[in-house]
Amino acid sequence: MMTDREIRQKAYRRMADKSVSCVSLMVFVLAVLSFLLLCEMIAYLFMKETDYRYLYDVRKLFSNRQTTMFWCVKTGVELILVMPISHLMRRQFLDVANGNSPEETRQYITAHASTYYRRAFAATLVHTFIKLSAALPLVCSLYGVYYWSYVTRINELTSRGLFALTVCVGFSAVWAGLLVHYYISLALTSYIISLDPHCNIFEACDLSIKFMEGNHMRYIRFKLFFLLFLPAAVFVYPVFAIFPYYKISCSMFAQELMGESIHDRLPGMVKRWRKYRKKK
Repeated sequence: MMTDREIRQKAYRRMADKSVSCVSLMVFVLAVLSFLLLCEMIAYLFMKETDYRYLYDVRKLFSNRQTTMFWCVKTGVELILVMPISHLMRRQFLDVANGNSPEETRQYITAHASTYYRRAFAATLVHTFIKLSAALPLVCSLYGVYYWSYVTRINELTSRGLFALTVCVGFSAVWAGLLVHYYISLALTSYIISLDPHCNIFEACDLSIKFMEGNHMRYIRFKLFFLLFLPAAVFVYPVFAIFPYYKISCSMFAQELMGESIHDRLPGMVKRWRKYRKKK
């Protein structure tokens, strides 16, 4: 097995070899972000010039029901747009990490856009729903902390209220730790789906938990290393090198943890598709 340092060194060499592909992927990422920001600005200016400006008032996010519903719907729409694109970007950086051509994968995905994006969206939606479901007890306990410490004043707390506050604080701390552990266990799910598009999402979650067993601290150390590059990202231009380096390193790290258990099936699917096109 490669060490974390060897993985990062290999990722750096692969990024240098595939620099053109990395730049094209970064341009695509910036184009998508620019489009989302443009849509957000247009919506904000429209609301500002009409009687619906209160919908963008963050101060009324929890006090006004219409503002809350607007932000929930807006966030949901943005996630629907971002989910398939995020899946596509992960798949293309996996190609770069494996030394394959992301252009061929992009052509294949474009030709099978309906099937590919439908499966990617369904898998990402179920994955997100599983994470949110696991976080619900924490949200409820945090609301209990908020209610008993903020809504109910300290001098109005009864002995039962103080006991409820203590239970909520303790439960929140314990569940937060368990939640972080569970989220790390599911960290490989997206990579398994990207490598094997026909894999069931629930099976992918089970495999991710199996592969991450005993590797949680290694995963945290690997991720924390890239915090060293955050100060350089402030200058924007280094992002064109930092982001591909990070994505390629994570792709190699995920495949290192999975070993030979998960094979990349998409290159074979692309080859069969190209042969079929030539015959036609």
